[in-house]
Amino acid sequence: MPYHLRFGEADPLRIRFAISPLWETHSAVRVLARPRQQGYHLPWMRRIAGAARGLDLGPLHLLMPARGHSPDFLYPPPLGPAASFEEEIGAVRRTDPALVLDDFERA
Repeated sequence: MPYHLRFGEADPLRIRFAISPLWETHSAVRVLARPRQQGYHLPWMRRIAGAARGLDLGPLHLLMPARGHSPDFLYPPPLGPAASFEEEIGAVRRTDPALVLDDFERA
């Protein structure tokens, strides 16, 4: 079934192409949560296997379900083409608590 995307006049202005260390971390945690389903990432998983064994990712898995909605506030739009992980975490920390609550209710 084909998908059709409809954009309003202002929507393209919100599209960003930038590296996001926080989004990369999110993706890595998802890969580590389901290692048997990750053939494409096997070389990376083999390289980091020792370090990954010591990680307690349980709390993150609660925020990043295998299916469904992950809270949007955890992945703010990139702050620039080369934002650091620390800068992005800072943006998460500055999120309005009301928005956090709303996001958790939808997740």
